[in-house]
Amino acid sequence: MRLRAKVAIAAAVAVLVAAGPGVALASWAGGGAGSASSRAISLPGGNTPSVSVTGRNVTVSWAATNLPGPTPVAGYVVSRYDAGTNALQTVGASCGETVAALSCTEAATPGGTWYYKVAPKQGSWVGPRGAASANVTVAAPSLAFSSSTTMTTLPTTLAGTIASFATGETIAFRLDNPTSGTILTGSATPSTIPAGGGAAISVTIPAGTSNGAHTVYAVGSLGTQTGTGITVAVDVAPPTISAMTIAKTTGYLAGSIKQGSMYYVYATVTDPAPSSGMVSVRTNVSAVTTGATAVNLVAGSYSAGGVSYNYRTASLSANAVLGAGAKTFSVTATDNVGLFTTANGSVIVDNTAPGASDVQSANGGATPGRIEVGDSIIFSFTQQIDPQSVMAGWTGASTPVSLRLRSAGGASGDRVLVFDGANTTRLPLNRLDLGGTGYITSTGNDGTGSMVMTGSTITITITSVGSAVVGTAPASTMNWRLNAGMYDAAGNTCPSGTQTQSGGPKINF
Repeated sequence: MRLRAKVAIAAAVAVLVAAGPGVALASWAGGGAGSASSRAISLPGGNTPSVSVTGRNVTVSWAATNLPGPTPVAGYVVSRYDAGTNALQTVGASCGETVAALSCTEAATPGGTWYYKVAPKQGSWVGPRGAASANVTVAAPSLAFSSSTTMTTLPTTLAGTIASFATGETIAFRLDNPTSGTILTGSATPSTIPAGGGAAISVTIPAGTSNGAHTVYAVGSLGTQTGTGITVAVDVAPPTISAMTIAKTTGYLAGSIKQGSMYYVYATVTDPAPSSGMVSVRTNVSAVTTGATAVNLVAGSYSAGGVSYNYRTASLSANAVLGAGAKTFSVTATDNVGLFTTANGSVIVDNTAPGASDVQSANGGATPGRIEVGDSIIFSFTQQIDPQSVMAGWTGASTPVSLRLRSAGGASGDRVLVFDGANTTRLPLNRLDLGGTGYITSTGNDGTGSMVMTGSTITITITSVGSAVVGTAPASTMNWRLNAGMYDAAGNTCPSGTQTQSGGPKINF
């Protein structure tokens, strides 16, 4: 009886093994009458796989797993994991489902660092996954250009390479968007991507592409694409020179110089994006300074005549003898890719000193002949005076001044002295003798005013007067006693002197 039971169990095992994939072999137990017995059998775990990568293709290999005895299992399940997070991934079709062989190659594997595990499978039973393989890194698809990506003419053909594309893909190229961007003329060699995933490529950036930065994408026919693309710069626009002038080295006004004076050349230069950078900004001022045909301008923050500039020369000296009138000059700006712009300008040479030409008053108050708020004094010159020669930092715009009103006798009459807004510095406008004595009844009655320049005139409008300025004066002729020190736009100095009010005696203020 015991012998017959052993034979029956052995026969059952043989039948199950021979039955193949359709039989559950994870474990089982024998049964029946008598003293016979059997031992449970489990499907063993998978072996540790080895991995290798070629382009985007990862080959996974492993040793066979046997059932109890010399019979190998019918198949294997291959799993891929993220090496950073240990998250289970979806394996490509070539290594998916059940693999009957002892290796498989996962094609078009995504870029990243992975490891693999293998589990044996027999029928519907799957054994434990074995130990993890070593990590394997699959490079992300990439595009690189070997030729310069800054283009100064269009069309331009760029050469380069692609890597980590899927085996068997063909390649197209797009500009600025990988799915909807302009399709570019290009080619890959070989035209069908080999197992290594790489190819030499060329792509043409067409005429009409706008100046600026653009992105080129390589797109594979099986869905592979370069994730960020490669930025190329179209620089077909030369630098621009939006402003330029010549100005004396002191003062505010620009555009005029005199013979023998020191001066600067100013320019505002920009290079349209993508800027390759400026290699030089130079000026030809040989009409003003003999031999000065290529003088460098230096980048910085400058101002002349209330206008800001970003380039300026060092100080230059005008010829000692230089005829009056307009003199031409030019500025040439060249960027680092050889594109350049030349702009022409002119400067006025003025060798004539300015002078006072008249002084008048205007009534803006209630009573003619009385100094009141709203009245004004108008100082006129033969040409415009540089405002900074009148008061430090003045641009000609309305600014406060102080007026010292003094009662005086004699032919010169009462006086108005002109000081800065702080009432500490006497301006070279100096003083106005009113020619009458009825304006100011006592000494020490200061007032204030607002000073503004319009062309060749400076007007001070009275904004306050002291309580003792209550007199009313008869018709008189004023005299303006100006000091030396003021100068015009070219730097010619206005001499001191006395300017008499034109038009004869009149009721002033």
